[in-house]
Amino acid sequence: MKVQDFPKFLSALGQQSGSIDPVHILYHHLFQSGYLHFGYWSEGGGKDADLAVLLEGFRSAQTRFADELLACFPPGTYRVLDVGAGLGRFSFELASRGHAVTAVTPCAYQAEQIAAKYPAVSVKNARFQEVGLSLPPEGFDIILFSESFRYVTLAEAFPLFDRLLSRGGCVVIADWFVHAGAKARHGHDHDHHQLRSEAAARGFTIAVERDVTQNILPTIKLTYDVICELYMPLAGYVVAKLAQKYPRLYRLFLGRILRWFERRILPQVPGRSDPEVFAERYRYYFFVLKRA
Repeated sequence: MKVQDFPKFLSALGQQSGSIDPVHILYHHLFQSGYLHFGYWSEGGGKDADLAVLLEGFRSAQTRFADELLACFPPGTYRVLDVGAGLGRFSFELASRGHAVTAVTPCAYQAEQIAAKYPAVSVKNARFQEVGLSLPPEGFDIILFSESFRYVTLAEAFPLFDRLLSRGGCVVIADWFVHAGAKARHGHDHDHHQLRSEAAARGFTIAVERDVTQNILPTIKLTYDVICELYMPLAGYVVAKLAQKYPRLYRLFLGRILRWFERRILPQVPGRSDPEVFAERYRYYFFVLKRA
């Protein structure tokens, strides 16, 4: 079930006059076979239903991503500012290779986790735009953005690069960029053509440019499949259970539920969540911008 189809599903539930079975609804949207039974696996075929195999494949892809991004770093050890460090795993990998790492995250929970789990990493709990003004001038040789560059406008980023980078320092970026037919929002989804122009105007050269779109598309597809084939059917099951138990109350609040879903949920699933749309309108790049 696609997210955009959910309002129609909610409305259809409200029009049911007879009894409904939420489990049957879950089976219908989750397995999409037309059957409602348990299925019959060949002996020893249970391994084909092992979710752990799929998850291990995803974890391996994440490790390969880190390895590929590390390969973009110049040889040697450096002072690294990891902007948008998440839970700190990449910061840890850098520190374990001898780099002096400062991790920046605006999330207090993430900052606490990094400080507790990776004591070799210095942590700043703030936005880059804010903490960048208090960090030492020319205090870093590399500024890293791993899927966090889109949260900083170009007008905010480059003055901070000028302030924080040492002579000959560089900015390493791994993120998606607008390619064609997609409108960039303020501070989000930078156009890669605009990044090149701004970098040149600010005196940066592009030392590394890798289009890895095809290498990350499987993750986009996996995420989209989980949303459409797991999350939405489970949400449908929960809503159907409510409609089954409280049909009058459900119909009474149906309009409000629909408005809430259309305002709060649908905007959270933009077109780039669809792998076909992403491949058409976006590109995922590894960039290394070298300061002259």
